[in-house]
Amino acid sequence: NLETLATTAGWALPDLRGAILLLEAVDCMPGLTDRMLTLLAKGGHLAGVAGIAVGQFTLKSPEKAEKIVDLVRDHLYRLGVPVLGGLPFGHGMRAQSVRLGAMARLDADAGSLIVEG
Repeated sequence: NLETLATTAGWALPDLRGAILLLEAVDCMPGLTDRMLTLLAKGGHLAGVAGIAVGQFTLKSPEKAEKIVDLVRDHLYRLGVPVLGGLPFGHGMRAQSVRLGAMARLDADAGSLIVEG
């Protein structure tokens, strides 16, 4: 969860080098989303990630959805790593579970995230 990541930055967030980072959020407004992604990037917490898988950003206000997608895209593509969005994990309808810490392969060109085990 993006809010949890930002909250733990600097004191409990593990080193993400080599990891595929899964991002999702619940009712996160554009200003807060921008601040949290800026904090993570400028603090160096996203340095060395191998790729990013973006799940559901659920909103009570659907008209904010397009702005959230644009913000997330702008922040993440600056990192120069593969980014795959629209995945069915998070807190939305029919959300699927993803085993954290498992070995995984992300192929943004093919549109696939394969989690092993």
